[in-house]
Amino acid sequence: MADPDSRRDGAGGNAARFFGVGFTFISTVGVLAGVGYLLDRAAGTVPLFLLVGLGLGFAGGLYYVYLALKRM
Repeated sequence: MADPDSRRDGAGGNAARFFGVGFTFISTVGVLAGVGYLLDRAAGTVPLFLLVGLGLGFAGGLYYVYLALKRM
């Protein structure tokens, strides 16, 4: 019987790692944009907080991708 840990180092393991990094990036952008949207609705402003949330989410997501790829 094959060792289950040996399959993690193959192409499937790399794909899973990259999927996790991508999912975290998209989640970070989406959550912070959603928070910005809710702040805009509460404050009754133009999409100022939405744009700030998108910018912060994108920057934070890129930073996470950088750190994750540096570890690989």
